[in-house]
Amino acid sequence: MPEKIIAESKIRHLDLDPPLRIVSGTSIHSALQEMRKQKQSMALVCRGDDCIGIFTERDFLNKILGLNVNHSAPVDEFMSANPKSLTLEDTVGKAILLMHENGFRNIPLIDQKNGKCAGVVRIKNIIDFLAEIYPEEVLNVPPRPERFTAPDGA
Repeated sequence: MPEKIIAESKIRHLDLDPPLRIVSGTSIHSALQEMRKQKQSMALVCRGDDCIGIFTERDFLNKILGLNVNHSAPVDEFMSANPKSLTLEDTVGKAILLMHENGFRNIPLIDQKNGKCAGVVRIKNIIDFLAEIYPEEVLNVPPRPERFTAPDGA
C-alpha cells in the first residue's frame, strides 16, 4: 500500500519550503553569503522567473574550494546549468527515481502552465514524506543498527 502512495502522491502535496533564488550574474561571494544568511545548502540561479541553474554546497566544494578562483566571478560559471527539473504535478516516486539515478539532493520545480520556476523539492522533503508513510519502520530503527547484534547462545 505505501508503494501505491509513493507512486500516486504529487510533489505539490509535500511540505515544500520556498527556495533561495539568486539572480544570474551574482558573484560567488554574494551567493555564498546569502546561502549562509538564509541557512540554505543550495540556491536556484534565475534569469527573471526562469531557473537557469542550481548552485549547491557540492558545487562550491568540488569546483571552487582550494582552487585559485576569484570569488567575485559570477556563480553562473560554477553552477549546474540547465538542471533536470520536475513539475508540482509529477509524483513523489518520479522525484525519488530522478534523485536516485542522478545523485541529486535538490530538484528544481517548474510550473507546468507557464514554464517558470515554481520551487524546489529537496531530499529532506522526500525523507519527511517517507517517514510519514512508514512510521513504524522509521521509529523502530535503532540509532545505529550496525551496533546491535543478535544475542549469543540459544
